[in-house]
Amino acid sequence: MKKFVFSLALLFVTALFIQSCKKDNLGVNSADKLTAEDLLAHNDLSEQLDLDADEALDGLMSTEVTDRNDCPSVTFAQPKGTWPNTITLDYSDAGCTKNGRTFKGKVVINQTNPMNMAGAVRTISFDNFFIENVQLEGSKTVTSVGINTAGLPNFNVSVDETLTYPDGSVATHSATRSRTMTEGSATATRLDDVWTITGQGEGINRNGDAYTTSITTPLVKRNPCTWIGEGIIEFSRNGLTRTLDFGDGTCDRDATITLADGTVKNVKIRHYWWK
Repeated sequence: MKKFVFSLALLFVTALFIQSCKKDNLGVNSADKLTAEDLLAHNDLSEQLDLDADEALDGLMSTEVTDRNDCPSVTFAQPKGTWPNTITLDYSDAGCTKNGRTFKGKVVINQTNPMNMAGAVRTISFDNFFIENVQLEGSKTVTSVGINTAGLPNFNVSVDETLTYPDGSVATHSATRSRTMTEGSATATRLDDVWTITGQGEGINRNGDAYTTSITTPLVKRNPCTWIGEGIIEFSRNGLTRTLDFGDGTCDRDATITLADGTVKNVKIRHYWWK
């Protein structure tokens, strides 16, 4: 069952941010860089929660209700294995540290059925929740499509989220995605999982500039690699399109941005772009 939980398998994991180079060296103007950073920040901070949801919901078929004392503590509104159910991940008001990041507040997960059942729906929402002092609000809904024509588990994902940064600036992002587990569904471990992701979205960056996004070449995430190994995202702002290319499948932090004029720049993926 745990192989079908709604995690986007760390879709953009814990670090999908464009390297903070000086704009004259990178060749990307500040508005483009800000848009790319906000776009990837939404994915990074949102998908971190999916990892915690996976961990909390593993073993749901047990009938024993467990309240863990680690980060986060986990409680179930009904006994495990009862559907529908509400699961709360509580990182506390004071905060706790997990995977090198500080979390505060609560994440609330509502689920209708086990996610290996076609039609099962899981919805995530937030209660005064922060990651590294960036507040995450909104919701994410994952619907199990079941097994596709290729015999692979498939999920539809919709995201509508707002990030409020430590300086008070705000960015929004909405997206719809399809994600398929192309490898690993037959085993209990996540270490051999491979996910393929497609979709599109739109948002407003911290400067109030609107943009749209489209995954033009499916993104591929291979566990246990931290990074997206391949795939291309297009993002458009003010009528101009840029692309972010994650490479040929090699597990590394390297990516390239192609500007509207065709110029290609090498970039690194990093943490904590706003500091």
